[in-house]
Amino acid sequence: MKYFSPSHKRNGNLRPPDLYEYSIDNFWFETCDLDNQKLNEPLRGSRQADVVIVGGGFSGLSSAYHIRKKFPDKKIILLEGACCGYGASGRNGGFCIATSLIDWDETDPDRRRDNREVSFYGINFIKKLIAEHGVECDFEENGMLDVALNEKQARKLEETCALNNEFGFGNTLLLGKELEDQIKSPLLVAGMAEPHGAILNPAKLSREMKRVVEELGVEIRERSVVTRITPGKVHRVDTELGEVSAPILVLGTNAYSHKLGFLKDRVYPIGVFQVATAPLSKAQWETIGWQNRQGLSDLRTLFSYLIPTADGRIVIGGSDYTYYSNDRLTSGNDKEITRKVKKDLFTFFPQLKGLKIDHAWGGTTAGSLHYSPSVSVMGEDKNIYFSVGHSEGVPSTQTAGRMIADLIGGESNAFTNHNIVNRPIPYAGPVQLRSLFARGAKWFYTTFE
Repeated sequence: MKYFSPSHKRNGNLRPPDLYEYSIDNFWFETCDLDNQKLNEPLRGSRQADVVIVGGGFSGLSSAYHIRKKFPDKKIILLEGACCGYGASGRNGGFCIATSLIDWDETDPDRRRDNREVSFYGINFIKKLIAEHGVECDFEENGMLDVALNEKQARKLEETCALNNEFGFGNTLLLGKELEDQIKSPLLVAGMAEPHGAILNPAKLSREMKRVVEELGVEIRERSVVTRITPGKVHRVDTELGEVSAPILVLGTNAYSHKLGFLKDRVYPIGVFQVATAPLSKAQWETIGWQNRQGLSDLRTLFSYLIPTADGRIVIGGSDYTYYSNDRLTSGNDKEITRKVKKDLFTFFPQLKGLKIDHAWGGTTAGSLHYSPSVSVMGEDKNIYFSVGHSEGVPSTQTAGRMIADLIGGESNAFTNHNIVNRPIPYAGPVQLRSLFARGAKWFYTTFE
């Protein structure tokens, strides 16, 4: 099945494809002092490489790292239209969920073991970057805490806990005093403590991964908006000021892929939003507990997710999402959804009423009808590799880079045989009807969950 548009082979004048949207008030960017960082020079002139990677987020940077390690003699050029970490990689909620790639339907013990190795690879790779390359990203491996807001969700949480423990994850169901010892909120009926998981600063991780990859010898060109990709035995990737030819193309573009003509009828952009509070006082922290500083999320379909930051704030996101007509990207904020996020924060913790909100931001992630990431190869010459659909993507995108490198190497192992690799992405329906589908889906979930 062809996943890219033949329009990329047309001749004629090129116009930059509105690939990037403006983002303001991102707390994570501020912690990196991104406004004052010197960005890499854009690509100029005509270049040749062995591998060209489009996209400087986690997928692209991880692919660059793993391809370089596996093929140290290959010339690799990574193109990023804005700056590395500009998209969802530098704007997300800071969750690092170790079990995000588990195939929960698997029953074979050996396959479960392989599944666990693959799913845990992402968080272990981040720890490797910290240990071996001095990466600083406010990483705290404190586990995760899932919470139920009603009895129906509590029953689901109990079932989830049992399933997790079939895989040997050691989760614990929390009720009453045990739950209150972890988190103090009048909203919570039950909880599940997951020992495997972490929180971090995603923008810091993005910028540090850029440093590491460059130290390994990968050429990174920021401020290099791709205007056209012409696939073939040797791909040609045009930017505003230059071009790269390479026999291997890696797309780390996730929700931006459709803007370049790829996966337009399979993957669609979704806007998600977060806020960051002012730093809490010691007394405020005591009123809500949360001394173990786990990542926290509830069980609603339109769920909220919260983490404590290194400087004592709360970052909360979710509560709702939006799909903009005709696959448009989010502008970086949406005040209507931001109000819902703030409302959820003070519903969770009414004892924090009056706490100032210092930052509000948003960004675009990728959705698909199977709600799962996909790592695959396409093209007539089977030389276009891509990674998309990462809605819980901090660790899974790290793993995707390993998968892509192993696929390029022609390997058959637990990574290349994982269930997200080369799995067909379902048709997402006509673009003109997606707004209707999105409204219908939200109505259904909020009415019947």
